[in-house]
Amino acid sequence: MDLEKYKHVISDAIKAEIEAKIFYQDVAKGIKKPLLQELFEKFAKEEEKHEKILTAVLNKEKIQTGVFNFDKDFKVSETIEMPQVSPDMDLKSAIGIAMKNEELAMKKYTALAQNCEDPELKAVFSDLASMERDHKFKMEQNFVDVAYPEVW
Repeated sequence: MDLEKYKHVISDAIKAEIEAKIFYQDVAKGIKKPLLQELFEKFAKEEEKHEKILTAVLNKEKIQTGVFNFDKDFKVSETIEMPQVSPDMDLKSAIGIAMKNEELAMKKYTALAQNCEDPELKAVFSDLASMERDHKFKMEQNFVDVAYPEVW
C-alpha cells in the first residue's frame, strides 16, 4: 500500500474520532443529570485521546500494523438496541449509547478489512477494528456493572 492511501485511511479514522467526540460533547450539553454530563464529557475526552493516537500514527509517515491485538469482547453490545438520547436518560442508557457507538466503529473497520485486497491496508483496518473492540469491551464492562447490579 502506498503512503498516500495509508494516510487517507488514518485521516478518515481521525475524522470519525472527531465526530464521536463532538457527538459525546453535544449529548453532555443536552443532559440534565450532572453525573451523566460528566460521563459523556469523559467519553468525549477518550475520543480525543484516540484522535491524538491516530494523529501520531499518521505523522510518523510510515506504515506500522499489528500494533493492536485485543480479543476481549463480551458481545453485550450486540444484545441491546441503541438507546435514545434524551435530557433525562439514565446511566445504563448513557453507557449503552457509547457501547453501541464503539460496536458500530468496530464493525465498520472489520468490514473494511474483510473487503480489502491490499494486505497492508487490510492490516491497518484490522488494527483499527481491534482498537475499537477494546473500547467496546471497556464500555461493556461498565454497562454490565450498571445494568446488572444484582450480580455484584
